[in-house]
Amino acid sequence: MDNIISQIQQLGFSAYEAKAYTALLVCQPASAYEIAKQAGIPTSKIYETVSRLVAREVICPLHSPDESRQEYAALAAADFLNRIRETTLAQTDELLPRLTGLSSMTATDPIWPLLSEVSIQRRVLEVINSTRHSLLISLWPQELEWLGNDLTRLEAFGVNIAMVHFGEPAQKIGATYHHPVEKTLYEEKGGRGLTLVADGNIVVIANYQADGSIEGSWSRNKTFVTVAEDYIKHDVYITKVTRFLGPAVKARFGRDYEQLRDVFDADA
Repeated sequence: MDNIISQIQQLGFSAYEAKAYTALLVCQPASAYEIAKQAGIPTSKIYETVSRLVAREVICPLHSPDESRQEYAALAAADFLNRIRETTLAQTDELLPRLTGLSSMTATDPIWPLLSEVSIQRRVLEVINSTRHSLLISLWPQELEWLGNDLTRLEAFGVNIAMVHFGEPAQKIGATYHHPVEKTLYEEKGGRGLTLVADGNIVVIANYQADGSIEGSWSRNKTFVTVAEDYIKHDVYITKVTRFLGPAVKARFGRDYEQLRDVFDADA
């Protein structure tokens, strides 16, 4: 229940309003006093809380104001959330051009940190769901597990997808490339990574270390986007080469392409 209250607060409601609404869902119809008792709200606060919820049309009175006892009913959960969704969409659609008009043409796009797995997943899904033309993505099996459905849906919408997968992929989405030296790279880097570039103008990068530490970042910074885009494209190039010329490449550079990856020896 605490988690539900917290999530409703994130939608713009106070703690008392969230508690009163959820309490009324459980015990409706109910008087203000009964709502307060169910929700654990001080009676001195319940009437102003109920008044705010009535004004927001989240709960409604069931009797006329001149009756001695007033009871309330709560908006059904689906209607409650749909109203918030539609209101939020309308507000953001109206606000976006206004804010865009305020933006300085010389502003620098910063690199934003992503400090937890939850924030990384949320930002990745936001970016994927707003992609319109192309998506380059490099990932491991753990990330494909929670991204697979969204990537499949994106492909169905006609978005061009190139996916570099470390390890044999459980599913193929768009142009899928199996990176040939995933175990070696995991040992060298001490973990795995996730990189995606959407529509050539936004990048999200995350590192998942073997010791459990996680860090990530995202940006529209053109330099940052270009570096990430080139990184994924060059992995695509090397997987194509090793797929079609594998025996010859291994004979020249070693079973795990160790001489190919030795960037400090031009003759290796």
